[in-house]
Amino acid sequence: MGLLTSGAVFEIYGALRKDATVKTAGRFNIRLGILCLFPVLLVGFLGMLSLENTEKFRDFLAIHLRFAFVTAAVFVMAMLVSRYLRKPWGRILYLLIIAAGGICVLTTGYFGGELVHRFGVSTR
Repeated sequence: MGLLTSGAVFEIYGALRKDATVKTAGRFNIRLGILCLFPVLLVGFLGMLSLENTEKFRDFLAIHLRFAFVTAAVFVMAMLVSRYLRKPWGRILYLLIIAAGGICVLTTGYFGGELVHRFGVSTR
């Protein structure tokens, strides 16, 4: 998830500062993060299945899962936009989408942290 967050920050910063090296690093991080995203979702989902007594943190778990899948969808959409919309407004749309994706990653992490630290959820 760090790859997606840093990639979004680097790519937006590189676009604003017109720094090709930073944009390239951001794009690399985002692409590698997307490749890592699906195994992370699978492991998280399998870990969730092993949880017992989820009543006290069900709402946090639901939000965490929702944002995890939204994050995946947003970054896949960003890759499709970057691949198929080569017009200048497509680049602006791409940057807006990855900014939204960065917020989704951070929100997913926040709720995941709450599950661990507030409710003591852990997978053995």
